Amino acid sequence: MRHGRKSKSKRFNGYKRHIAADLDTELILACAITPANRPEEEAAPELQADIARLPSRSEIGSLHIDCGYIGSSLVQDVLVRRGDVFCKPWVARNRGLFTKADFIINMRNRTIECPAGEVEHFQPGSVVEFDPDACGRCPQRARCTMASPDSGRTISIAEDEQLQHRLRKLIAAPKGRQALRERVAVEHRLARLARKQGRRARYLGIRKNLFDVRRAAAIVNLETTNRQMSLAA
Repeated sequence: MRHGRKSKSKRFNGYKRHIAADLDTELILACAITPANRPEEEAAPELQADIARLPSRSEIGSLHIDCGYIGSSLVQDVLVRRGDVFCKPWVARNRGLFTKADFIINMRNRTIECPAGEVEHFQPGSVVEFDPDACGRCPQRARCTMASPDSGRTISIAEDEQLQHRLRKLIAAPKGRQALRERVAVEHRLARLARKQGRRARYLGIRKNLFDVRRAAAIVNLETTNRQMSLAA
């Protein structure tokens, strides 16, 4: 049995559904199935391949995703084409102490400044350690780190720190938060899909369950089209 976790307290077994939906038409364009213990980003190539097979396919200009897909190649493809990516950034937590959000990160100069004013240089994908001597005499040390006295505060810089930095700036603005809320429509599609397909996998294996989720998606799309035609009449 494949086990996955949504959070520390919420666990699920079996498989995970993935979809790509058009926010304008509300139609489901692609579906994928992965084992529950695999990261979400592994479904992105399959969704991308499904979209590429559409007769009226077009380039993705605006991508609204869950943070689990942020490391996928699809995100990089959209960014290379100068498209927009909307996603919640990773949230830093530090058990009541200063978090990464309390540090000033300058992506242009690749420097990071702590709340006490100490500055270090960084490279994406590395761990920055502040000067242990400076941290040792800092009056805010107790609020910053629980490291040993001979060590300084460390901050992890992600490989996609540039993108994460952009997403943090996005949610700081009202327009950015409004744009993030548009992804709720995708959650609605997933909820309707779950009601059609059911909570439990009908078959053994990914191939048969992928066929089943596509069947359910086709029904959801037909109902959506019928509702839109009724409203237009």
